[in-house]
Amino acid sequence: MKGRKAITHASPGTIRLSLDRPTGNFWVDTGLVVLLGHFGEGEHPIDEVLEWLQGRLLQPTGNKGSYYDEARGEIREYDKMNWVYPTNLFIKVSGQAPKIEIDDRDYFLHPPRFELSLKLSKKPDICDICGDSAPLTNAAMWMYPFVVDPQKFGTFYPGTKRGLQLCARCALAGLAGYLGWLWKAQRNVLHFFIFHSSLRELKRLHEEILEPLRVGGGRGGTAPVAFAGPYLHETAWGLLLALFSHVRQSDQLSTEARQLLASLLGAAGADLPPAPITLYAVMGTSGQAFSMKAMREFSRLHRLYRLYESWIEQLRATGIETVRPHQRLVEIFRQFEAQQGQDLETIWRDRISWAILEFNDPSPLVEQFLYEARAREKNPRPLIWGTIEILNHYLKEVFGMDEQFQRTLAGFGHSLGSAAEQHNEMGLLYALRNAKNPEDFYRVLNDIQFRLQLTIPEALLRIERGERIAGVPWVRVKTLLSIYAMNAFLRKRAPQQEPSQSKEAQP
Repeated sequence: MKGRKAITHASPGTIRLSLDRPTGNFWVDTGLVVLLGHFGEGEHPIDEVLEWLQGRLLQPTGNKGSYYDEARGEIREYDKMNWVYPTNLFIKVSGQAPKIEIDDRDYFLHPPRFELSLKLSKKPDICDICGDSAPLTNAAMWMYPFVVDPQKFGTFYPGTKRGLQLCARCALAGLAGYLGWLWKAQRNVLHFFIFHSSLRELKRLHEEILEPLRVGGGRGGTAPVAFAGPYLHETAWGLLLALFSHVRQSDQLSTEARQLLASLLGAAGADLPPAPITLYAVMGTSGQAFSMKAMREFSRLHRLYRLYESWIEQLRATGIETVRPHQRLVEIFRQFEAQQGQDLETIWRDRISWAILEFNDPSPLVEQFLYEARAREKNPRPLIWGTIEILNHYLKEVFGMDEQFQRTLAGFGHSLGSAAEQHNEMGLLYALRNAKNPEDFYRVLNDIQFRLQLTIPEALLRIERGERIAGVPWVRVKTLLSIYAMNAFLRKRAPQQEPSQSKEAQP
């Protein structure tokens, strides 16, 4: 292949690690970065690599067991071991040891040993991951992730008739991938996050950025997140917001690491990376094993970061939050949740996060949250300061909405919500929200004009070809007007302090 360095095959019983030999597989390349970080480039004995990996992936459970020490002729205690959580949901190899019966009870003759065996074929063949010709092992019999149960993880590998076959390097890198992922647990829901780029960039990303930011200890996870929940998109957006916050200033990353992060995310003034960075997010439930429910790939991180930066500047420019705009932005997204019985439901936050991550229109989801959650609370609250400004800025940047028309729509929406509250006419707002077509929309506007004595802005009365108003689909106009009006209604009913006087949002 043009531009590719010649491959030097490893000696028997060894694997060759090189920064110039990625596989293109997001999981295996993550594992290669882990192995390169510890062993460096060059040839390394398979047994040595496997022993190191097993040592990193095993830990005491905190429980005690008993075994019979033949040399001493006595029963002794030992610390039980198991694969670290949540790796133990994938690796099901249990500890092994011979037993002896004493007083009708079986005892191990030594503490059980957790050992993985890498059985390679005698004849070389083509590895399904990297394409090298080498002795292979059956992935179904090895610890390569997401092929534990083909019924659950079949989308992660090609459906070859002979089954997935891996060379020693890819098999060991697959095992090492468990040391390179970021994960977050929410009760029995688990999220896994894996970044992918060139091996050189990925290695620096892990060593200089992810490792210092990685959360340690506990069963809540290792992923640093601004917020998290049981759904994939909200947790992925929470992770990205946490990473974005370290580009301009950080008390955890060095100046060089922040410059690298800026480059990887395409920050203004930074050198762009030779290849885009991609985030893979996996969500599933835990039980005896991991059951995958969803997997998403997010590759437009440059555009997302530029959107984030423009939001930060927007919050500063409007004076809503000049001291800690990142925390205010986090609170704006965090607010889309509602108490339902004993639980906190965050489905709105997940759907709004999905819209942002995919550059779709979040306004129908904000509208749904306002009318179906906030307005029905015992003591309903408006959206926190800055939400409307963030939404308007997003629609201007992503969908090209006219700024003057936005201001006209927002001003009329505020007047409508205030008048509806004064006349106790919340029903009019629900009628507006429920308009199914332009005829319904204009019928409600006519009722508003008659019952609330409000003048409808002329810009709203001109319907254009394609059922558009001022170049915008009529339904988006209706949705935004519904949001502005209900938010003004709730703010007038439950007044809040001005932004400059409000308590700063907590991170």
